[in-house]
Amino acid sequence: MDFFQRYEQAIGWVVSLCPAPDKFAHTYAGLTIWLLAALLFRRPLRSAWPLLTVIGFELVNEAIDRVAHGSWLWHDTLRDMAATWFWPLVLVTCLRLFPFLSGRRPGAHQDLARPSEHHVDRPRPAMTAMGPPDRDDVARVLTHGEPI
Repeated sequence: MDFFQRYEQAIGWVVSLCPAPDKFAHTYAGLTIWLLAALLFRRPLRSAWPLLTVIGFELVNEAIDRVAHGSWLWHDTLRDMAATWFWPLVLVTCLRLFPFLSGRRPGAHQDLARPSEHHVDRPRPAMTAMGPPDRDDVARVLTHGEPI
């Protein structure tokens, strides 16, 4: 038994575990490969690399199907690709267009930028446990401009 027949048997077994048509297996496989690729490459889910990995794996899968079946079954091949790529593509697009979905704020990376040459690095006062400011504290800040 050659590689292509064994591969088709393994895929048939995986599809038999799914609740409905093989398109569910493609959807599950696409999401699983996308998440595993992000973990293995240590890239955020919004990165193109996990998505490109899903696309690559599905292209290889369809090429193996073509060899196993002897010809392209375009109707099935195009639907398999759409089922595999749909959710990873939608999620990557949403994570890129709407950064708040991943917990990031726009421009958050700028907070880590190196200070400019105009930045004055002055020592900060130590935090002490104290109550709320009273009238004298407010007056001192207003007159002298010193922090409490």
